[in-house]
Amino acid sequence: MQVTPDKILLLESSDYSQRAIDIYRKIGSVFDDPNLIQADQVTILVVRLGFMLNRCFLKEYEKLKYIVSPTTGLNHIDTVYCKERGIEVISLTECKERLQEVTSTSELTLGLIIGLLRGITASCNSVRDGVWDRDQYKSRQLSDMTIGIIGLGRIGTHLAKYCSALDMTVIASDPYRSEKYFSKRGAKKVNLQELISTSDIVSINCNLNSETEQLIGWAEIKLLKPGCLLVNTARGEIVNEDAIEKGIREGILAGIAVDVITDEHKNGLMNSKIVSLMREGFNVIVTPHIGGCTSDAMKKTEEIAAERLEERVQIYNRRDLQ
Repeated sequence: MQVTPDKILLLESSDYSQRAIDIYRKIGSVFDDPNLIQADQVTILVVRLGFMLNRCFLKEYEKLKYIVSPTTGLNHIDTVYCKERGIEVISLTECKERLQEVTSTSELTLGLIIGLLRGITASCNSVRDGVWDRDQYKSRQLSDMTIGIIGLGRIGTHLAKYCSALDMTVIASDPYRSEKYFSKRGAKKVNLQELISTSDIVSINCNLNSETEQLIGWAEIKLLKPGCLLVNTARGEIVNEDAIEKGIREGILAGIAVDVITDEHKNGLMNSKIVSLMREGFNVIVTPHIGGCTSDAMKKTEEIAAERLEERVQIYNRRDLQ
């Protein structure tokens, strides 16, 4: 039986890895503009984070077999609907070993920690406005502080290594990892409550799932050490933004830096409590999900995802030919 060539649509093709595109071309015909192909002819969709692939969107793609997303999070894709339709979602969660060399988000996390602690954004803005006042930005040094890392996966492990090199005390919480695993990464294993109550800086680096959604709410904020800093480069839904706002306004949190917000694909920017706090002048840094947005990381992850699809298609085609 002859296998019908796939029709692949790259929804975000700008600056896409040429090697990844070449891999897709071995699988089938590649289109980089939705206007060049009818939705009901597409069998493979390739997307980054610029589209929300919800039920309404995906209904137009009647022949869809695969969605490829070179990302670790999948909250931009309705995976429940994909399961109903039998659409296979291929992401970086299946390629953890290959991802160890991708450090972009880990590096941004450290940058946000330093930026928040030292008031870099605010001090730069004050100089821009003609003020030269170093005493207003007196801070602390990282080597005298304890960082608590929630989630000791790839990014958490990188961060533990960076912070250990800066002579910080590193503690971490991850119920899925053993004591031996923690020890190899130079982090002391603690439970979430101990981490929250003893850390000077809390960094959220866990995956978003049913257990971690709204993991940090008001009950957790109340346990923080007064003056604690919070950094989130994982997913916005892991924190409760109302609780964060209350923690900032009541002075429990000395600052928060995030690369993610709740609901990045609708009116999240306008409705985000964290963004509002930044606009009001609190010690808040918000970046637009740039953690993995480096040319090095994007090229590598796009190629890894394309290779994974190629493997899956070959298996699928061999099965059909039997």
